[in-house]
Parts: sequence; structure tokens; C-alpha cells
Amino acid sequence: MTLGIDIGTTSVSGVAVDDSGKVTATVTHAHEADIPDLPAGTHAQDPERLMSATDHVIAELETQTGKADRFGWTGQMHGVVGVDRDLRPVTPFVTWRDARRFGGRVMAGWAAENRPIAACLPICGLVLARRTERLVIDSTFLHSWHLEEVDGKVPQSWLPTLDETSMLGDNQAGVYAARALFPGCAVVNVGTSGQLSIVEDAPFHPWSEGSLERRPYPDGKTLLCRISLVGGKAFAELRDELGLTWDEMNARAESDERIARCIRKIVDDLADGIDLGRANALVGVGNALTRNPALRRAVERRFGIPCAIPAVSEMAAYGAAMYTSLCHP
Repeated sequence: MTLGIDIGTTSVSGVAVDDSGKVTATVTHAHEADIPDLPAGTHAQDPERLMSATDHVIAELETQTGKADRFGWTGQMHGVVGVDRDLRPVTPFVTWRDARRFGGRVMAGWAAENRPIAACLPICGLVLARRTERLVIDSTFLHSWHLEEVDGKVPQSWLPTLDETSMLGDNQAGVYAARALFPGCAVVNVGTSGQLSIVEDAPFHPWSEGSLERRPYPDGKTLLCRISLVGGKAFAELRDELGLTWDEMNARAESDERIARCIRKIVDDLADGIDLGRANALVGVGNALTRNPALRRAVERRFGIPCAIPAVSEMAAYGAAMYTSLCHP
């Protein structure tokens, strides 16, 4: 049995997957790790709370299904935490929502402050290191730090060993799962933010233009990704402002101009500048999309393709499990 663990922005999710690829158990646990009262533009989480929530999810899954043979790890891209030689965090986990956006800029700041750091890791890399004493990273996370933007200002000693079989960024993990279920599909993910992702057969090389970016993908391929910060968070904020339930928001989506305009903005921002190319299906993931039929209908109208919703609820965790099962049979 393989456990796939996704350490997300608001919760840790896990799935147990048997040798046939069937999900036999799913657990999600809100981690409440956000550090309050930080300066404007700063967004960080308590790494110990994140690891505690991860331990809780693993324990619950193994209670339901038995001891795991393998673990697949994924989590928030762009984020970074600094640790000492004993793998104790000496910084908070600075998330993708931080105004600096990329781990490289955060790490350069730490270097300028002479922080006592032995290594820098994504949060799932720290959990993996605590369990295996291996300081490793894969290209999906390493690329997300955009170290080229800080021009050598991050000490090389801080960077863990590159290991393509160790973990997988949450964007790539969700796409990996979707394509296992719907071969050849494109993936639209609307959670807190939004992403539209398409796999290209061409070998990866770094490239970005505005919110369109090429990212590393397994098997020597490339993930073309449209990144939108106008995602489910915008829909949730409007719901709170209007004082409505989710069902009421969906029921009024066609008649209330503010709700309709918000949905159009979310979908149009996702579609801006990207072509679905040869994708033969569209798969929708992320809680904002899967739980809001009005948003899903708008996606289908915009792209002219039915949007399939997988039966697996935690796609990034499932993708991490499937990926590690392939790498470590």
C-alpha cells in the first residue's frame, strides 16, 4: 500500500492507494498553521504545526488501512523553510502567498541576514528528511524557487541533492493523477488560486512570460501552466461579503450580475493567453471548482469542452502516490 500526502495551503490531505491504483481511504485535516500578525505582504506558516498535521493524517490512514509500504509526497510549490543540521526549523515556512512569490528571493534575504541555516527545503521535503534523513529535492520544487532571479545570492550549501524520484510539486502531482485517469487531458484547477495546465512532449527548458510558465514534468516532458491568483479565494470573499451560502451563490450565478461577473473574471483569467492544443478532455480539480457547479459550467462554456470531475477527491495526494509507486515499485 502507498500513502500519498499533500501538504496544502490550508490542510494536509492523504490517500491510501492499493497495488491496483484504487483509493482505499482518504483523510483531510485542517492544519491552521498560518502565523498571525505578520507584516503586510508576508505569509508564513509554522512548520511544526504542518508536520504535526501530517503525522495526524498518516496515523489516521494507517489506522484505517494498515502500515504503508511507500509514501508519495507533494505540497505547496514556491515555499521554503530553513533548517539546522538536526533538521530543526530555524525559519518559518514561507508560502507561495508571500509577496516575494518565490523561494529564491526569500532565501537570498536569509543569506543577507546571515541566518544559521544548514539547508533549505520545501515543507514536504522537511517531512521526508525527518523520516529518512535524506536532504533531497526534485526539479519541480527546485525550479519553483526561481534561483536564477537572485544571481548566486543563495549559498550552494543550502541546496539539497536533486532527486527526481523523491517528491513532486502539487501542480504536477494533480496533473499526473488526472492524466492517469483521463489520458491526454488538460487540467483546470481552481482552489485558493487557479491554474490551467497542459502537458507538452517537448523536453523542459525554463521559460515564463507574465502568468504563463513552463515547468518540469515527469518523463522528460514539460508542463505549460497558466497561473491565476484570481481563483476560489475571490469567489469565497464575494460570498462572505454578500452573506450567502455556497448553494445560494450557485443558484444566483445567472441572475446576480456581481456573482456572474466574478465567475467570468475567474474563468477569463485562467484562459488568457493559453490554448488547449491537442488536449482531448478537460478535467476539473480543486475545491472551488468541484464544489461550485456554476463555476464549472462557466469553464465548460469558455472552453467548449465538458469538464470531467474525478471521483478521487484529493488529486494531488493521489498523483503523489501514483508517481512514487512508479518510481519505487
